[in-house]
Amino acid sequence: MSLFENERKPKSTLSRVIGWLLSITLVGGVAFLTIAPTPYLVEQPGPVYNLFSKISGKPVISISGRQSYKTSGSLNMLTVTLQGNSTKGASWFEVGLAKLDESKKILKITDIYPPGWNDEKLNEESDVMMLDAQANAKAAALNLLGIPYDSYQAVTFVDLKGAAGKVLKAGDKVVTIQGQPVTDLDQIKSLVQATKGKKPVVLDIIRGTKKMTVQVTPQLVDGDWRIGVYISAVPEFPFKIDIQVGNVGGPSGGQMLALAIYDQLTPGDLTGGKNIAGTGTVDPEGNIGPIGGIVQKMYGTDRAGIKWFFAPSSNCDEVIGHIPDGLSVVKVSTLQDSLAALKVISSGGDDTKLPTCTK
Repeated sequence: MSLFENERKPKSTLSRVIGWLLSITLVGGVAFLTIAPTPYLVEQPGPVYNLFSKISGKPVISISGRQSYKTSGSLNMLTVTLQGNSTKGASWFEVGLAKLDESKKILKITDIYPPGWNDEKLNEESDVMMLDAQANAKAAALNLLGIPYDSYQAVTFVDLKGAAGKVLKAGDKVVTIQGQPVTDLDQIKSLVQATKGKKPVVLDIIRGTKKMTVQVTPQLVDGDWRIGVYISAVPEFPFKIDIQVGNVGGPSGGQMLALAIYDQLTPGDLTGGKNIAGTGTVDPEGNIGPIGGIVQKMYGTDRAGIKWFFAPSSNCDEVIGHIPDGLSVVKVSTLQDSLAALKVISSGGDDTKLPTCTK
């Protein structure tokens, strides 16, 4: 006889098994959602960088050899980050959360990584684009100020597995090709293609202070004869403008870099002490071009507590309907548009009359 009339009876073996199976299923399901990769990436707002501040202890922009001026307020460069990479997409849990968050965007891995690309290749391309963006931003700022400068064709990136991998180095100044003075990239491509890989391309280069003549036999890559390097017009400025952006890559910081350089080279403040962010590529003539991830960059601006965002006019179709509450988006096509908007904002004028993206 039991001492307690309501003593619980032991669970049956079957009940225990079912309980364990349910627990294992639940744990396995959670693990699958949080760990199992998908064929998708999630693009989200990344860090916001004030171009008048420091990254990793170094000033983002420093100018020497010419008078520069103190600034106030901030001009901010925006970034995006990815959940997932070339070999492992974001988890199903991350993808599910992204569906509920307008600040995030779901992408296919192939949208970011073309066939044959990996994280190393993407980072290399991103670094090259950032170097081009910096050169264009410097040139655009100096053109606005009417400061003359020279330029030359130089190797900006070398594929170590390509035809010139053991011959050319980044920074090599290309003086002649096949005996002809180098003029532009189209000329270089044409003369490389003309070899059809049957004879080498002969280049006169300057590496540091040393003049050299080198030969590279083009290889057939994706239907084109190539020597495995990027050669770009590199501006040669009359004074030093040093830009340090840490591990930030890509071309989209061009507009804000140009404005920050311009601000430091001119007396007074472009911002009037206010905080302004923006994005967009820039060319030496000051034309502002489209970029990716603009919705994520608007949300990054809003979360940083910044009121004004300069958006390329060519991105307006993505801007409309996605502007965070309280953010003022200014549509710009050129650096002159940006300077005009800054004049209104810095003076406390009616910024509601500034151009914006409309349907």
